[in-house]
Amino acid sequence: MFHIVANLDQEERWLGTPMPRKLQLPIAKMSGLLGALAPAGEPVTIWTCVDPLWANELRPLEPSPHWEVPTLAVGAPGLADLVWAQPAARAYNDRRFALRLSHELGCALPGAREVASIGELEAHLAAGGAATGRDETWVVKAPWSSAGRHRAFTKGNVIGSDTRVWVERMFANGLTLCFEPYMHRLCDVAVCGVIGDEVRVDPPHAVVTDLRGAFRGIELVHDHLTVGEHDQMIVTAERVAHALQQAGYRGRFGVDAFVYDDAGNRRLHPLCEINARYTFGHVAKALGQRFGTTRFGLTRDAPPGGRVLMAQEHVFTAWVA
Repeated sequence: MFHIVANLDQEERWLGTPMPRKLQLPIAKMSGLLGALAPAGEPVTIWTCVDPLWANELRPLEPSPHWEVPTLAVGAPGLADLVWAQPAARAYNDRRFALRLSHELGCALPGAREVASIGELEAHLAAGGAATGRDETWVVKAPWSSAGRHRAFTKGNVIGSDTRVWVERMFANGLTLCFEPYMHRLCDVAVCGVIGDEVRVDPPHAVVTDLRGAFRGIELVHDHLTVGEHDQMIVTAERVAHALQQAGYRGRFGVDAFVYDDAGNRRLHPLCEINARYTFGHVAKALGQRFGTTRFGLTRDAPPGGRVLMAQEHVFTAWVA
């Protein structure tokens, strides 16, 4: 039996905020996809992040002719073969670590910086910190989050009441936040790899999102990047990997990036976030090797020709094609 700890809520734990039931349950169910990371043919138990109080709500997933859904368990095994996010990797998953590194590498977005108080945020906005954002839109993010939580979007130099309440609550908890202009994205891409005594960086893949930016899948083969952008992504990911290695991190990692429109000019932001853990890029690649596929999706329904791996009616469908 191969035991996987699917602590997909680890970043919430680092931030110190409990993940609500409405998010814990679907994430716990989708963690069954991590079975792709286990050796083929070996029985797998996925130890989910769901609170034991809600364990009876982990309804069985629909059986698939293409995929043996792993056993979903609650709690943690005495010995794990694979852990999604190593709890000791808190510092390397901190967005402030990625932001500082992007400045060191000379690839930070114009206006991106840390802010430690409402006064700093107001002063930065007054100085044009959001000027390069689409319609002067900007976002502030907590150091750790999952499922797109703990961030606030707004536009202009005036901080709205809802944003002000959220930002001041974060500052009251002793956190500095990451500020960046919100750019007009053309596509999202990522690189994943592994860090040991040596560094391995895989080719970039496309990240599919919906209109609100929620994750919907991976395209391993794509034409989203130009040759120059592809090379820049690889070089940046290698530099990130060596920085993580030098800082002491070992294990799987991913670098998120995106291409955006800058007043009619196409530009690549090669270092948006660092994930010092397994990512769904690793899952998509493992599924691709197992099924000979290049697309992985997590949507309401599978596309024509897609092979359904896991599904729960009216919740989600995981598929490959």
